[in-house]
Amino acid sequence: MTTQMFKAKNMRSAIGMVNEEFGENAIILSTKKNNGFVEVEASDNDEVIKSFPSNKDQKQIFENLYLKKINNSEDRKTLHSQKKINPTVSNNEVNLRTSIEELLEEVQSIKNDIKGMYLTDDSSVCDSLSYTTPIKLRQERFLPEIIRKLSFAYIGKNIDEGKIAFYRQLAKKLACTDFSRIFKSNNIFIFGLSGSGKSTLCAKLATFLSDRNKEKKINFIDVANNSTNHSESLRSYSRVLGIPMIDLKNFNLSNIEKNSVNIFDFCGDLNFAIQKINEIKVNYKDFDFCSILALQSGSNSNIIKNVMNQISNIKPMVAITKLDESWVGAEELSALAINNARIGLVTGTKVLIDSIIPAGENSLTKYMKENF
Repeated sequence: MTTQMFKAKNMRSAIGMVNEEFGENAIILSTKKNNGFVEVEASDNDEVIKSFPSNKDQKQIFENLYLKKINNSEDRKTLHSQKKINPTVSNNEVNLRTSIEELLEEVQSIKNDIKGMYLTDDSSVCDSLSYTTPIKLRQERFLPEIIRKLSFAYIGKNIDEGKIAFYRQLAKKLACTDFSRIFKSNNIFIFGLSGSGKSTLCAKLATFLSDRNKEKKINFIDVANNSTNHSESLRSYSRVLGIPMIDLKNFNLSNIEKNSVNIFDFCGDLNFAIQKINEIKVNYKDFDFCSILALQSGSNSNIIKNVMNQISNIKPMVAITKLDESWVGAEELSALAINNARIGLVTGTKVLIDSIIPAGENSLTKYMKENF
């Protein structure tokens, strides 16, 4: 009856050596890694085995603490307040409970990750899953979060019907339900990231509105900071289209023509535009406007998430721009839906006339059917 150290390349091999040597009476005393090997200390000594249950009791105490449901913030506050009132509550106990809370959060994170996993073999997705709708959608690069969120659309349908049902529900979630406000509003704000085609969108929107209401006068309003020369693009469109251009530097909106359609080009960066739009909302509460975010096609999900977080209080209609230079992929559409964006129109870069396409549920569904 002995205590012995077993060394192997992995834990499975080490346990096998223990079983071979000691059989069913073996008890593991300790395990550790050393220079790339696993070292397992084990014994079949009766005295060692008899003394081991006290260690098992300590393990059970930890399991009870681990399995106990802890309200993260409130429990921690209560424990710290107890320590102020009762000094006998030790720092070790506070640290132990904090560690358990962090461990619970890690376990929850792992559980969330497992929900999005799929079974595979060495070469591909296993046969039982490879022809299912969610796998095909993942292969088309739709994000797992939106696939799970819209799972009710494809559950119980074959793969072709399931994909179309998913596209329809995604299009319904993305399509702007109030595109007509473009025609109703006399003031339209165009803003977005630098290089997203804001000035070009202003020109396209001007021709789009002019074709539908030739009697309505249209003005370009240049909203620029001192450090940008992007207004030169708008000035060029102003000359080509014969549309007056007004510089707006002091934000005296009372001088804006009320019976005209005024298209504001916030040609600075996004932060500048957000600042100015918020100033207008605070200082001119009765000033009615329709805001449009120019978002360049090809933007990745991180860019979309960051932009939508910044403009969440403005809630603009989204215009997908430069569609003739790049296409809108499944990842972009997923990110837009996850971040509650509403697409109102899509447009390219090269043509001014008849280049704006309203983005409704049917057109978005058709786009996904043709491209994915």
